[in-house]
Amino acid sequence: MLLLYLIIAVVAGLAELFTGTFYLAAVAIAALIALLAGLFLPHLTLHWVFLASSVVLILVSAWLRHRLARKASGVDDLDLGQAVEVLRGPDAQGRYRVRYRGSEWPAVLEEGDTACPGAAAVIVAHEGNLLHIAVVPPSSGESLCLPPSSASSSS
Repeated sequence: MLLLYLIIAVVAGLAELFTGTFYLAAVAIAALIALLAGLFLPHLTLHWVFLASSVVLILVSAWLRHRLARKASGVDDLDLGQAVEVLRGPDAQGRYRVRYRGSEWPAVLEEGDTACPGAAAVIVAHEGNLLHIAVVPPSSGESLCLPPSSASSSS
């Protein structure tokens, strides 16, 4: 009977290493508690010890996981404030393409901003892989965008 709880503890512990959840660790610990209780209690009560300790430990691990996830949600986003370069846009949906971390990302501008290809911007928020950016005004005060009339006057 004690061998059964040792096997459950080992299997649940190994499975925990591959899944990364707290729940299988709780089952493994409950099996170890039942194994230790088997040294002092009659074998008929071990199933109840295992069941009770499993339920208690799974509830505690769910509470800890929820608490840690809530605490981790307050961690600062390292992408915020990072510089990006506007490559092109806007498209029909009002989205731009920007270069960030060596690749192209979709982006939308904050309200009131306009951007031209080559403009510098910073990330102010993101939803998934969609970046929300704010344009950084050029230091010279000039716009990087050519007016539409100057492009057609050369012909």
